[in-house]
Amino acid sequence: MTAAVHADGLVKRYSGMTQDAVSDLSFDIEPGAVIGLLGPNGAGKTTLTKMICGATVPTRGTLEVFGVDPAEPTGAAKRRIGAVHQNGPFDMMLPALDNLRITAAFKGLRWRDIRRQVDDLLAAFGLAGKTGQLAFTLSGGERRRFQVIRALLGDPPLLLLDEPSAGLDVSGRHQVWSLLHDLRRRQGTTILWTSHYVEELERNCRRVLVINHGRLVEFAAPRELAERFGGQVALVRPDRPRDTGELLAVLGRGGPQLRVSVGEGHVEVKGQGTRACLPALLTRAEALGIGIGAVEYRTPSLEDAFLTLVGAGHDG
Repeated sequence: MTAAVHADGLVKRYSGMTQDAVSDLSFDIEPGAVIGLLGPNGAGKTTLTKMICGATVPTRGTLEVFGVDPAEPTGAAKRRIGAVHQNGPFDMMLPALDNLRITAAFKGLRWRDIRRQVDDLLAAFGLAGKTGQLAFTLSGGERRRFQVIRALLGDPPLLLLDEPSAGLDVSGRHQVWSLLHDLRRRQGTTILWTSHYVEELERNCRRVLVINHGRLVEFAAPRELAERFGGQVALVRPDRPRDTGELLAVLGRGGPQLRVSVGEGHVEVKGQGTRACLPALLTRAEALGIGIGAVEYRTPSLEDAFLTLVGAGHDG
């Protein structure tokens, strides 16, 4: 079976740079998969997405979208891609519906052929009554939903999503998730999904590509990554809520392998050494007169694994 996206030894170095923006990336994305793309700012996510779109070409290596070079002149690969960019442009002085018509024209789609799809998408996103409004009068969340609709015009077999939930409230995010899952189920759409909401990728993606400094760090299922790299998580509750600050100070002396933070009436401890280090730290706390009410261990998350893999100092 031809991969939806195939990368082999992919390298991109921009003129004037001393290091690669993308360095020796190799991976395959199977058709119909929902894959997360996760990495700190500057990791190479945007550069990789641009190469898949055909907006920039690799310095060396191989990149194919359904077996075709995305940068080849006929645009055969580009016509099979829909993209939701983080800052997708609108003509603000045109009605929302005209912005959709312009997108359809750029994609080579006849409006009468896709009008039913447009109406269905507008209804699904609660935007049927907004099409006559000038784009600048729409809220940020409404424009974001129109961006998703634009990407879906013509049913492209590959969707590239860059922060599709940015600017949406909880209900809007769930609308997007539901629609995308329905699209994948009905049409076998392949989705490459970039998000700073790590929990969003954990909930919606079959596997996650983790990249850092342009290199592939891991490519595995979210639960596998969480179990292998997430470490342990413990919630420690003092007998007296007023002792939470003192408890934080004691548990913070567990060394650099542990990360501690204050929650609502508890101290959260994360890291590979949590189970090994915690008993001695709790004994020290009790010696200082800090009573321990409860200790609860939790299953690690993809976010915990991400911080272990790329470092807690990065914004993911």
